Amino acid sequence: MNRIVGMLMMVVSTVWSSNSMAQSSPLPMLEQTAQQIIATLKTNQSRLKHDPSIINQAIRTYLLPHIDVQGMSRSVLGRQAWMKATPAEKQAFSQEFTQLVIRTYAAPLAEYSGETVSFTPIRGSVESHFIRVNSIISRPNGQHIPLSYNLVAKSGQWKIYDLNVEGVSLLQSFRTQFADILQHGTMHDLIIQMHKKSA
Repeated sequence: MNRIVGMLMMVVSTVWSSNSMAQSSPLPMLEQTAQQIIATLKTNQSRLKHDPSIINQAIRTYLLPHIDVQGMSRSVLGRQAWMKATPAEKQAFSQEFTQLVIRTYAAPLAEYSGETVSFTPIRGSVESHFIRVNSIISRPNGQHIPLSYNLVAKSGQWKIYDLNVEGVSLLQSFRTQFADILQHGTMHDLIIQMHKKSA
């Protein structure tokens, strides 16, 4: 499952110009960026397992600027937990959550072995505040993995706020993990656990 989730990074990093409007279709940009990410993986394929900085830098450059990290942070915690957290706790959690996103993709991407990505036409209007884009990850062994990712219009740009691979929501997976920790501990406990895992 981790390997599959890792492949998501190839298609979720979008490049937007400063004049891009959220109401335009995100599909061309997604297709272009997927090609760029795959090209990077192919070029460095022999080094991926031995030089983590290649993947980490790719994630920071292509993915993180176009993920709604703050929105995801609030969502995975739940409204009540987020409202109860202090400003310092919110900032610390968002920082640790960013590291979690990086780790989620970095290790599996080191196993890249020639996967390709194709997109299906967008259904529905791009004028909506939310939109879903579907794609298929094709592996060299003939396996086809359905992937969809949800975007939200923010400040004239599309921001990714959730990913679904084979029907499994990445956001919901994080939410379940965090809820279990918060049920038996505090926000501080959660942040400490996240920090230890990223150390």
